[in-house]
Amino acid sequence: MKFFIRNLKNDQWMVREESAEALGEIGDKLAVEPLIEILNDENWHVREAAALSLGILDDSTAMKPLINMLQDEKDSVRYGAALALSSVGDNSAINNLKLAANDESLMVRQIAEFAIEEINSRTLE
Repeated sequence: MKFFIRNLKNDQWMVREESAEALGEIGDKLAVEPLIEILNDENWHVREAAALSLGILDDSTAMKPLINMLQDEKDSVRYGAALALSSVGDNSAINNLKLAANDESLMVRQIAEFAIEEINSRTLE
């Protein structure tokens, strides 16, 4: 796992992206903070991979950074953040997801609505 965390700082965006994906697949919560850090990466592929992996890791520490990613310039990143919030988010993410449900991108709108439903269903349990 340390190998992939180190590679989050690699000069090549493809290496950073693949490392972010691998960290999600490994599933170790020690990857949460390094993944949060690269949500600000210059490359949208890396930001998207980090958001999706944070969703897999399902750690509430990532909720606020993921909410912030709903404002990313790239629709794929907004999509990844909304999807991640479907597992990480709680009721405090609902208002931001409602805003994302009006996104210019159809896929972002649909996944934001899905995330709202997922969070609401957990609240009812």
